[in-house]
Amino acid sequence: MEVKLFNFKEIGDKRGTLTPIEASKDIPFEIRRVYYMYGTVENARRGYHAHKALKQILICINGSCKVLLDDGKEKTIIELSKRHQGLYIGEYMWREMYDFSKDAVLMVLASDYYDETDYIRDYEIFLTILKDNCQNIDVFIHPKAIVESSNIGSKTKIWAYSHVLSKAVIGKNCNICDHTFIENDVIIGDNVTVKSGVYIWDGVKISNNVFIGPNATFTNDSRPRSKQYPEKFKETIIKEGASIGANATIVAGNTIGKYALIGAGAVVTKNIPDYTMWYGNPAKFKGYICSCGEQLESDFRCPRCKVEHPIKGDIGENENICEIERKAQ
Repeated sequence: MEVKLFNFKEIGDKRGTLTPIEASKDIPFEIRRVYYMYGTVENARRGYHAHKALKQILICINGSCKVLLDDGKEKTIIELSKRHQGLYIGEYMWREMYDFSKDAVLMVLASDYYDETDYIRDYEIFLTILKDNCQNIDVFIHPKAIVESSNIGSKTKIWAYSHVLSKAVIGKNCNICDHTFIENDVIIGDNVTVKSGVYIWDGVKISNNVFIGPNATFTNDSRPRSKQYPEKFKETIIKEGASIGANATIVAGNTIGKYALIGAGAVVTKNIPDYTMWYGNPAKFKGYICSCGEQLESDFRCPRCKVEHPIKGDIGENENICEIERKAQ
């Protein structure tokens, strides 16, 4: 995480002033992309993200604006108003741009092409990643695994013939079994189990304490064509404590609720509510389940925990299963 103000050369005479910027000489990277912001409406704030690998130089080539920088521990505000001055922002630095003057033009020089998988747009996830990077100890990586990411939490184990791409984020105490693949735009929380034969594609976000059974399948494109890619892959979210059975298929763009249970071989085609069980093709609602894994009794109590389930009161006890399923949707 690095921030630095660069003062570029000013070459001037009676005709005016010229400021040259040469890649890998005046700035510490090759320039792959240039864009600029202008006409920003009053009181608007831009940014609200960090990058995993991208490096940028911000130059206010007209007018002025302010930049809030946050490394997870300390916040700094820098005002940009000098045309020969550039603000260098490295990876894992949260930024927000605001207080634009009416005539402001903010130019950005970037070290790479646009890649949505490089963005961290959720502040809480940003803080989690920083915490995990600081505690990245006792990670086990099998000699026959390919792990390109440095965003691996402590005590996580990654077994043979697994491949983790460079921008993936994996939390603490996870177990990533043999013959798995984890793409770039993937975030996996703490205490997650990923069994063998699971491929996790761009757009999948997995919360803490999730179990993914062997050969479970994720998709991220509803209408795939060879060599044709959408601007952004659909996002699939697996919430805390959910379990996905062996050979289940999760169709792109759906959310699996907290502690929900997806049966083996099920095909999930819609959002799944918290604390519910679904199986079949297509998956259908089959009842309620406790966080411990026991099916709830008719009074919404867990036979193992002997506690009243939080779903009680949301759906009437006397309604038939068709009505329950309709409300669950």
